[in-house]
Amino acid sequence: MRQRGTVLLAVLVVTAMAAMVAAGLLFRMHAEVKASSVAGRGEQAYAAAMSGIERAIAALRAHPDDSEFWFDDPDIFYAQLVGEVGGDRWYFTVWAPSPIDPLLVRHGVTDESSKINLNEADEQTLLALPGMTVELAEALIDYRDADDEPMAQGAEQDAYSQLDHPYLIRNGPLATVDELLLVRGFDGTIVYGEDANLNGLLDPNEDDGEETFPADAGDGRLSTGLRGVATTYARMPADDGQERIDLNGDLQGIDGIGLPDQAVQFIRQYRAEGHTFRHPSELLEATYETTQASSGDTGGGSGRGSGRRAREADPDEDAAEDAAESAAEGGAQPAGTTIASGVGADELPLVMERLTASPPSGQQAVAPVVNVNTASAAVLALVPGLNEGLAGQIVDARASLGLDERSNVAWLYTRNLVEAEAFKQIAPLLATRGYQFHIQCVGYGLPSGRYCVIEAIVDLAGGEPQIVYLRNLTRLGMPFVLSEER
Repeated sequence: MRQRGTVLLAVLVVTAMAAMVAAGLLFRMHAEVKASSVAGRGEQAYAAAMSGIERAIAALRAHPDDSEFWFDDPDIFYAQLVGEVGGDRWYFTVWAPSPIDPLLVRHGVTDESSKINLNEADEQTLLALPGMTVELAEALIDYRDADDEPMAQGAEQDAYSQLDHPYLIRNGPLATVDELLLVRGFDGTIVYGEDANLNGLLDPNEDDGEETFPADAGDGRLSTGLRGVATTYARMPADDGQERIDLNGDLQGIDGIGLPDQAVQFIRQYRAEGHTFRHPSELLEATYETTQASSGDTGGGSGRGSGRRAREADPDEDAAEDAAESAAEGGAQPAGTTIASGVGADELPLVMERLTASPPSGQQAVAPVVNVNTASAAVLALVPGLNEGLAGQIVDARASLGLDERSNVAWLYTRNLVEAEAFKQIAPLLATRGYQFHIQCVGYGLPSGRYCVIEAIVDLAGGEPQIVYLRNLTRLGMPFVLSEER
């Protein structure tokens, strides 16, 4: 009996151990299945988010010049059903900050040329950016320039080599705005402002003072730091496909583009006396006192002279009108004659559309700062020659413009927003379209709530859209409340 009892006890022990092993295996299998399900849903969320990126690219490809199709369109960007997989309905939403209310979401993409390019902005423009100081601006210029000579309050490689953890600086264009964190003096507050999760929306923790991270003003407004107004991607292609005549070239074909004879005569005379143009806008209401006699047909010569550059219309209106009539008739004019360009509101759109001015040898071309059609009033106010009041007027006026009128910066003058002198100052700094776009998209599944947040930069400068930057921001949390209702 004792032997039988021992055997029974051994059987019970073995059975218990087997049950424990089986339970462990079942638990492990369940965990693996659960992990596989979670991973699968993560992949589905990522795929849904990328579907939104592709939808935005398709809209940009079809209508790159018309922001109506991609700036804010919930019908194609909000709560779009991708499909049903694994018991979830998968959606995507493309979003961006609203220019009107920090609590609202705009369903569209952002033109990067609506921001200031940190790689091209001069010190004056940099100093106008939020949070900037002379020390920061000069440190940034030293970080991005190719030389090793520090500015008065800047820092070159020597300063970074002496850090506890030294590193090589770029000595070239910054790759992203985030790279500012490597520039001496810059920190998260300057770069990101109060927008801790980079969603562009005013969340409760970003409007409660110092109660929770981040520390904020608690004033009902969201500071997005430099990330909200600056970029490193905006650039204009060397050739935008538009055929233009170079005012500083041989002027071949200038007689056939529809300019008045008076304007053509003015250009030829000005060039014949050895001068060049900085920008086509210089022709607006310009007059010039000649130093050489003209027979009325100066041809395309580029002879030398010592006359003054083109200037604003002479206060003596009668003299200017007489000069204009003489130029229009093509008659001979003695040296010392004041001639007028004859370019006013009617001629300016054609001048800006068909003419260009290449920089003289050794000089750098004037680069546009921002896109006048998409930049916010806050960003436009940073452009030299503009201020907050005028920037606000520009934003209000452009809402009523058609696509054709918006394609030419001349509308600032023809719509009486600026006088001729101001137009000449700001026109070279303004573009009318962008080629690089920022897309933010969240892909999500319901009812599981699994999500993935993606941001991308798409470049259209080469014709075919290219994704030049892609980052997963899921770790920063869901940017807004999930929804499947449209």
